[in-house]
Amino acid sequence: MENQLVSIASFKKLHVGGFVKEKFELEGIECFLTDEGFGYTGESIPKGFSLKVRVAETEKAVSILLKIHKEYDLDKIRHDSSIKDKRKILVPIDISNFSFNACEYAFGLAERTDAEVKLLYVYSDPSLNGPVKHTTSWQKHERIEAAEAYKKAQSNLVNFGQELRKHIGEEKLNKVKMHYALLRGRPEIVITALCKRYKPDLIIMGPKRKEERKGTFNGSVTTRVIEHTNYPVLTVPKSAKYQGLELINVMYATDFNESDNTSLNRLLEIVSPFKTKIHCIHIDIENDPLKQGKVEELNLQLKKDYSKYDIQCKLIESTNQIKGFEDFISKNDIALISFSSPRRNVFYKIFHPNKLKKMVSTSKIPMLVFRV
Repeated sequence: MENQLVSIASFKKLHVGGFVKEKFELEGIECFLTDEGFGYTGESIPKGFSLKVRVAETEKAVSILLKIHKEYDLDKIRHDSSIKDKRKILVPIDISNFSFNACEYAFGLAERTDAEVKLLYVYSDPSLNGPVKHTTSWQKHERIEAAEAYKKAQSNLVNFGQELRKHIGEEKLNKVKMHYALLRGRPEIVITALCKRYKPDLIIMGPKRKEERKGTFNGSVTTRVIEHTNYPVLTVPKSAKYQGLELINVMYATDFNESDNTSLNRLLEIVSPFKTKIHCIHIDIENDPLKQGKVEELNLQLKKDYSKYDIQCKLIESTNQIKGFEDFISKNDIALISFSSPRRNVFYKIFHPNKLKKMVSTSKIPMLVFRV
């Protein structure tokens, strides 16, 4: 009962719900803003948002809500044309400790880019695991199980919210607009479906428990999300720590594809709040003299199109592609690996889950993948 949530108010505009949420939190009430249960417009925009609090804090919340209505004109805030749409970061969480690193990166980037953060918790659908039954008694049993699963998921989310505040810190959390989505089903299906509606600028994913034990962070769920969405995916391993570095060394792996220009633009947009040095790298295992010409051609283009940035392409000769990348990462203090075209890019195939365990050093380094 302590962690049971009840809806205290609903809003048609997210920024109005965020405004009220901030007022509640200033009064010491932890609350959850979610679009759960609302439909979507033809443009895939949620038709509403619900603000939820613990049952035990309902009376205090109602009192504060009445006070807010007296002091502020929420209709005026709702129609305020000066409020622009924010950038959006989607963070699927499994409410385990492995989710905290992904959240740290999300809040760190959101603070620097004035983005909002949506934390998505997907809980299991009991009906997916049971036999197919069509009797009235079985349908009643399914409804009871579904209600219990939802109640447990809410409780888990509340507990995670409490731990998140301890882990991230009140000060940083209060600087970022945040809301939740609590949905039921298979994670990869729910995440990709939500992406079509939410249209995030960036998806940040951490490892699940079983994937972390294997030393990988690009597991089956993450792989499917990358392959079935058109949005950048940042994978964050447990051992990676967001430091808020002013200088970030980025390794962008290239196969000299036409997609590189698009991916570099999106990469620069994401890392723009930070001082970055981008190493555009190609590993040559065939000693192909034509590759050096491509590098020189790309450097001329980079100098012309990206003169404001510290970015340069290099050709690295190695007898083994994986070892070539590992050596470069180790020698250049790389903090972020990036590449594009996951279905076609040779570099992506190296990092497919079946081969990822070979790339030992990447278990400590986030990877930013662009689907183009």
